[in-house]
Amino acid sequence: MKRWLAAACIALSAPTQAAIVFTPHVSEYSVLPRGTYLDTTVVHASIDRIRDAEGNKVPLGNTAIPPGAAIDATLLLGRYLWIGNLFEDTSIPFLADHDQLLRVIGSAGRQSASGAINDLSRDFGLTSRGSGIGDLFLLAGVYGRQYHYGPLHGNGLYTLTVKAPVGSFQSDSLLNTGTRYWTVIPQLSHHQDWFGKLSIEATAAIQINSAASQTAYGGLTPSSPASVFNLETNFAWRFSERWFAEAGFTHFRSLGSNRFDDVSLNLVDQPVEPRTACNTLLVPAEQCSLAMTFFLAPVPGSYRDRGIRNNIVTAGFTYIYRSSAVASLRAALPVAGRGSQFTVPYYVCASSPCNADSELPNARQSARLNGVQEAAAVSASPYFELRFVFLLFAP
Repeated sequence: MKRWLAAACIALSAPTQAAIVFTPHVSEYSVLPRGTYLDTTVVHASIDRIRDAEGNKVPLGNTAIPPGAAIDATLLLGRYLWIGNLFEDTSIPFLADHDQLLRVIGSAGRQSASGAINDLSRDFGLTSRGSGIGDLFLLAGVYGRQYHYGPLHGNGLYTLTVKAPVGSFQSDSLLNTGTRYWTVIPQLSHHQDWFGKLSIEATAAIQINSAASQTAYGGLTPSSPASVFNLETNFAWRFSERWFAEAGFTHFRSLGSNRFDDVSLNLVDQPVEPRTACNTLLVPAEQCSLAMTFFLAPVPGSYRDRGIRNNIVTAGFTYIYRSSAVASLRAALPVAGRGSQFTVPYYVCASSPCNADSELPNARQSARLNGVQEAAAVSASPYFELRFVFLLFAP
């Protein structure tokens, strides 16, 4: 069972989806000049290892895929940011004298898997394609009070983000650039500047997910993804007029468990030969002698994992050109975490259809499956981010 169902151990957790709302950079949450900004970011990861439920690094596909198999994921983000005050000529408390911001984040991605992963997916009648438009993020916020204490300058920022699940999605695909659930993200952020040299950004957010309208890859994406708590911080040191060095830390964890109600992962080529059934499914020898072939089917039910978490350290450099353009390069390394795994029992039958009525006595087996895609999988591989910001217009 473990080897034949090892395709479920293939997982993707590229730095995409709601995580793109966070990852603060130099002065990300400071009170920026009023104007319109364009922000383009390219993120690339080559994922060859994921985290299991115990936090161990495991290769994609476990023993069912030769070493060296990987998933390459490239994400392009386009972000539009407006900063101004829609209420400055009104008497509305707080809003009249605090600037607001509006941000729209769109994305497109290309994700591909190596040949061994594609071959194993086809054994289950599934695919590893995953390119197209990503989900749409709409963010609105207001700056908090600014304060000055000697060399310390700081301010807060309060935002609310809504993720609309409009991205490309295929129910039979391991890799998708879109999801099938809405997300609401209240976020509290803070900026500090010390001596004009040290910039500190910190943010905390709760990602509240709705139930999914559709699942993918044999039901290994959650039908009810857990909400997620995010905590991130970034430190930047200005060592020249234009150059900054950055170092940061990211922590996220699900609040509770992911639920999987639509598990249907199963081998297409059935019945399974007796030797395969005995050697890989651990079917008792006496049952192998009674039947020439065996059929498999997952037992319907609702299954839960233990939730996910991840800790990531980041480091990079930022270059600022005439206060109107910013370029940054950053690397991120996951250092600890826990992925999504859950146990699903399988019927073992001598005939088809394979179900509770036709299963062989005392032959039921179990497989430990991995959740996939952004709500469930946790990558143990590094990724890289290239970012460019341009001040398009300033009044």
